[in-house]
Amino acid sequence: MSDTPPAGENKKPAVPEPVAEAVIRGEISLARFVGASNEDLYRWANIAHQLLQAGSTQQALTIFQGLVVASPMDAVFHAQLAATYMTLERFDEAFDEFNEALKYNRSHVDALAGRGEVYLRRGQVPEALADLSAAIQKDPTLKRAATQRAHGTLLALKQQAEQANKAK
Repeated sequence: MSDTPPAGENKKPAVPEPVAEAVIRGEISLARFVGASNEDLYRWANIAHQLLQAGSTQQALTIFQGLVVASPMDAVFHAQLAATYMTLERFDEAFDEFNEALKYNRSHVDALAGRGEVYLRRGQVPEALADLSAAIQKDPTLKRAATQRAHGTLLALKQQAEQANKAK
């Protein structure tokens, strides 16, 4: 056998070196590199969201993980991956992904509400209150399901605090 490639094949990679280096440095997302548009990615995100809502959590997880790899600076994909981890009760991973989402968009209400819920599960009430309140401040009309949950959680916490004060 010969080490020589068949005629017509090139020894050099098809990807120009500067482009490959830009991908490695994170200057170009994998999605952009392969020619996937934001529209394509969000179409996949919509499919994954529908799968998550239908209970196909593992399939949704696989898609959201892929979207985060394809476009690692997109806060929406990190927040959706985090929500999927929440569904799977993988709270530490959810917390990390909510933090990633907030790293790229500090005003992401779904990530604020979700991280607030994780803080509450961890017993970190002051941090939970801060995140849940911040989510509501950014969506005061409660248009998003996450801020509706945050509002309900804050009301429940307020009622518990009032009952505890009455019991004293």
